[in-house]
Amino acid sequence: MIVRKSLLISSIFFITCGINSVNAKTSGSDESLRFNYKALQELAHNYVEQRVSAPDNGRVEVVANNLDPRMAPKICSQPPKVGLATNANLDSYTTIEIECVGKTNWRTYVPVRIYRYKNVVTAASPMAPGQMISESDLVFSEVDLNRVRSNVFTDMTALVGARIKKRIAAGQAISASDTCLVCEGQSVTIVAQDKTLRITAAGRALADGLKGESVVVENARSNKSIQAVVTGLNEVTVNL
Repeated sequence: MIVRKSLLISSIFFITCGINSVNAKTSGSDESLRFNYKALQELAHNYVEQRVSAPDNGRVEVVANNLDPRMAPKICSQPPKVGLATNANLDSYTTIEIECVGKTNWRTYVPVRIYRYKNVVTAASPMAPGQMISESDLVFSEVDLNRVRSNVFTDMTALVGARIKKRIAAGQAISASDTCLVCEGQSVTIVAQDKTLRITAAGRALADGLKGESVVVENARSNKSIQAVVTGLNEVTVNL
């Protein structure tokens, strides 16, 4: 009898331990995840950073806006879903939606700024309308491309000899719309040439253009409009 009681007690002990062990694993696997304001910002930051690309020879910087540090931690039984909010895109400014679907449903939004930096040609000092650009007027600076409205330059030689059309501040990126080698309404020399012949005529530019660009000019003598390529300051060329 004593032996049987001992065996019975031992069996009960091992069964009880087994049940406790199962309960511990179940409890451990059902642990909820907690996300404070910093963790939510990091989720949004990482989502955007993995999906944006830097410009050629440039870099990208992602900054998640600060959430209220007094925010109570969000609890979710599983990793929340992270994605773009409705109508949002990966432009200069976006909004990330973080959603928990489970025992506790919640949704929160994190604003994110995206900066795309690149070294471009900028003004070394203030420049006035009509000023002709020399190489000493130019310097390379890193700018946020999201703040530049039109095409900018990464090659100084494309701007040397061009004329400034409007006031440019020191450090400001110089765009195609700010300059011209051939300027609309101004007199130009039209060069018509082939391998053995070169003829020049006076004309008037009907559009702005930089070196290598195609513009329409009007022959001052015939009043005919022709397409020509900008080859220098106030000069366009037509190949015969």
